Amino acid sequence: MRILKVMNYLMKKHIFFVALALLMGIFTIMSNVGMLATSSVLISKAALHPDVLDLMVLIVAVRFFGISRGVFRYLERIFSHDTTFRILSSMRRWFYKNFNEHYSENNKNFKTGDIYTKLINDVDTLKEFFLRGIYPLITAVLTGIITSIFISYFNKKAAIIYILIYIISGFIIPVILYEFNKGYIEREAEIKKELNSLIIDIVKGIVETSIFSLKEQFTLEFNRLSVEHLAIQKRKNLIAVIGESLYSLSVSLVIVFSLLIMAPAVSMGVLEGVYYAMIPLAAMASFEALMPMPNILYKFKEANNAGTNIFSIIDSSDYKDNEYNKADKFDLVVKDLEVCEEGGENSIIKNISFDLPYGKKIAIVGASGSGKSSVLRTLLGFMRYERGQIELGGLPYSKIDKEELRKNFTYVDQNPYLFNTTVKENLLIANGDISEEDIMKKLKEMQLEQFVGDLADGLDTMLGEFGSNYSGGEKQRLALTRAMLKKSKIVLLDEPTASLDINIERKIIEEIHEDIENKSCVWVTHRLVSMEKFDEILVMDKGRIIERGTHNELINIKGTYYKLWNIQQQYITELHSFN
Repeated sequence: MRILKVMNYLMKKHIFFVALALLMGIFTIMSNVGMLATSSVLISKAALHPDVLDLMVLIVAVRFFGISRGVFRYLERIFSHDTTFRILSSMRRWFYKNFNEHYSENNKNFKTGDIYTKLINDVDTLKEFFLRGIYPLITAVLTGIITSIFISYFNKKAAIIYILIYIISGFIIPVILYEFNKGYIEREAEIKKELNSLIIDIVKGIVETSIFSLKEQFTLEFNRLSVEHLAIQKRKNLIAVIGESLYSLSVSLVIVFSLLIMAPAVSMGVLEGVYYAMIPLAAMASFEALMPMPNILYKFKEANNAGTNIFSIIDSSDYKDNEYNKADKFDLVVKDLEVCEEGGENSIIKNISFDLPYGKKIAIVGASGSGKSSVLRTLLGFMRYERGQIELGGLPYSKIDKEELRKNFTYVDQNPYLFNTTVKENLLIANGDISEEDIMKKLKEMQLEQFVGDLADGLDTMLGEFGSNYSGGEKQRLALTRAMLKKSKIVLLDEPTASLDINIERKIIEEIHEDIENKSCVWVTHRLVSMEKFDEILVMDKGRIIERGTHNELINIKGTYYKLWNIQQQYITELHSFN
């Protein structure tokens, strides 16, 4: 299990708290053993009517073990849960770091629901790995060893019988029950995955579901999966009840055998009678450590499944922190870049090169599917490149932490994402220190002042899920406002004005160019507006750069760019004559 290496690495980082949690757990159970053992001796001695002073040590011992059991249980819960959340925190940092470093959009094998499941459910599943897996296992083993040594001091035969029943009850029976349950567990995991994907498809496609009357189809599929999941739960519960019954039987057997073995020893005078009840009660108390054992194999299985899922998406066996440098210069260089789909069969980008010295403005134009957007996604590290090199400030991308790298960029996607919160909070994501006055100024520049003024609560208006209540143009301008508020060095814009009216578009483009005057920019577009403002224009077709130069240079050579320009000018002329 590769995930065990990761968990082992993360647990070592918190070894002090791990050791404390284990000690508190063992002390808790041994306090229970001590309390029942001393109580039995105290009751047996008290039945002989000795002097009260002869019972004082036992009375104090019972009180000590009784109080310490509660104290150790409390400390055990604190330390074990604290350790669990420390490990979970480290696990999340490890996962998100590796996800950023290694996940690539070239991989088309995962649906959105699969990725959400891995980001949330699978990572959270691993928090149980220590608390419900490793910790109870170690506690059970050590408790069994300590108790058997204690019993052997009084009777070795009783100790052997005890440890045999302890092993069968705590380690063999759970394995047998797990084998019966394994098929149900695997199918349950598949059903949960299918349900997650189905629910996400419904939420994200609620408009399409309504338009195409798919509600009944989704409902039938959801009900089918729910019924199957309920049936599996019932079978698992039946096996769990059988396990609990076998556990109770084991406790009863250890008590019976202890009494049968100890009786001859007492009658022959080998063992004092006051200790006759102590052994079975001590053994019974130690079985508390075995109560979590039936669930341990399930936790290991869940951890293995979660680990397999996680590694399938980040595709990296490296679980140690890598050494990275931080770029302090912002000249961007792309050399012989080639990007392929997963498996390297189809090329998305083929052998492209360009320089973006700090402050330079580049436009990338071309037909849909020519690879324009893929260039931006690769620059952000969202797509993996097979060949070539990208450098920022003289440092190869492989030497720069992806999270730090992306802080240098402002990116606006052609389908911008708006969070289900207020207008103001959506904008503050870019810059938490910006004032409301500056926000309104930027909204005015993006022709959104009236839009915000017409909203019921102004900047405090909730946008709703994905901002679906607003037009594409409004969402795009909000995304542009957010982008212009961010303090970054390089701006990447992917069709930022595609949803805008042509008259508003020109005004917005003018404002954007003013905002990015002292920044580098790569602007992807198929709408050739204000192209003379760019220092260089790259024309792409089928993943290759087929032309490059300034606007005037490309017009003069009368190639692909010239044809695209003429088509757009003709469209604008017809649009104006129609109006």
